[in-house]
Amino acid sequence: MRKRISCLLISLLFLCCTLFAACGESVTGQELTSGDYLYTIQDDGTAMIKKYTGQAVSVTIPSELEGVAVTAIGPSAFQSNTNVTDVIIPEGIVSLGDSVFKRCSSLESVEIPASLTEVGVNPFAGCEVLYDLIIDPDNKNLKMVDGVLYSQNDYRLVYYSRMNEKGKYEVKNGTRIIGAEAFYECTNITRLKIRKKSDEEGAVALTAIGRRAFYGCENLAQINLEDTEISTIGSDAFFGCVKLDNVTFPDEVTSIAERAFSRCESLKELNMPETITSIGEQAFRDCSSLVSVKLPQGVTTIGKNTFAGCSDLEEIILPDGLTYIGGGAFMGDRSLKKVVLPESVDYIGSEAFSECTGLEEILIPDGCGYIGPSAFNKCMSLTSLTLPSELYTINPSTFSGCSGLTEITLPEELEEIGERAFFCCTALTEIVIPDPVEYIGDYAFSLCVKLDSIELPEDLEVIGPNTFDEAQLSILPDLSDLIEE
Repeated sequence: MRKRISCLLISLLFLCCTLFAACGESVTGQELTSGDYLYTIQDDGTAMIKKYTGQAVSVTIPSELEGVAVTAIGPSAFQSNTNVTDVIIPEGIVSLGDSVFKRCSSLESVEIPASLTEVGVNPFAGCEVLYDLIIDPDNKNLKMVDGVLYSQNDYRLVYYSRMNEKGKYEVKNGTRIIGAEAFYECTNITRLKIRKKSDEEGAVALTAIGRRAFYGCENLAQINLEDTEISTIGSDAFFGCVKLDNVTFPDEVTSIAERAFSRCESLKELNMPETITSIGEQAFRDCSSLVSVKLPQGVTTIGKNTFAGCSDLEEIILPDGLTYIGGGAFMGDRSLKKVVLPESVDYIGSEAFSECTGLEEILIPDGCGYIGPSAFNKCMSLTSLTLPSELYTINPSTFSGCSGLTEITLPEELEEIGERAFFCCTALTEIVIPDPVEYIGDYAFSLCVKLDSIELPEDLEVIGPNTFDEAQLSILPDLSDLIEE
């Protein structure tokens, strides 16, 4: 009997332990609520605030929730709260996540304790009236210097106050990183000076500019990176810096991330070092004052929309090893007159040169095997063109709206002409379709009003019903058996 009772007690004890462990596992990581706070239990058993849902003007962050110590405020916990004006962060909190108070437009004052050492992406980006950031003097990591917050642990400039006086700023000596969103929409910064690395023992140089570091700094006109050791310029780093007219790159830089200089409308010239091998999508999109670009020899691809909307761009010198031109790469660059593509280019993406209305001549290498849809759409100044022998398909709308095109030589091995391929080529008078072509898409030569001569292949199998709509062909064979309804 005693043995059975002992076994029963052991079983109950085991069950209780199992349930306790299961309960612990279910709490960790789950979203819980206490008053105006949503929070989670972290692996170390402490709480992280995920979201503040209250409407208070003055907020003191609780040091514990439901008896659990609070040690962290998570990413975006107060983001876009327009009510809060002042916040007190209590002792015991060690971490602020990314963008905690981003766009808190009424926030004026924040008190930071000695315990807070870990700070993510600029917690105060877009805080328009934050003038008082009070840091406990015993805090060993965070320092406020002339309205600028620095993190000593990683030598990072974290936050530049929008309340600083308008003008030039010199980055503190020894700064290794300008953090993500550090100067986010700071319209009061006009010039940035970065000291050259000193020869002192242990001295460090600037090595990184984070994503969106200078996003929307509308009055930033000049930045000299020559004396830095930056290898990568982060995504959106200078997006919307509309007055930036000059950038000096360091010799160490190897990559420019996507949208890094997009909408820098005053940027006139690019002098990129030969060390650059990668340029991200839209990196220089809508740089409408850019006149001349020479790409470094190590660049093999031009990404999507990289130079789209550079309406004043007159000259682009491409490297010998370039193989890939992405979709919309030069779309809308109406001042481009002549483009010479290197022999290595084998891919031209859709809309790559679309609406380049001033383009008069482009030399496409014979080995280029792909030209995407609408690649030369509305290139109205283009008069003649020889397509590469490796091209087997003319994609839809490739030359649609090329109203100045009078002569085009198609490759002998061409097999297909897509819909609207030559739609509204109003100056085209004659064209010879190679024998291998079996398909001509609908409206392919529609509104080619001067087209009076065309040679069709004997083995043509399919043709669209409106292929020659309003073309002035004097002789056209009976195509009724080939028309695809």
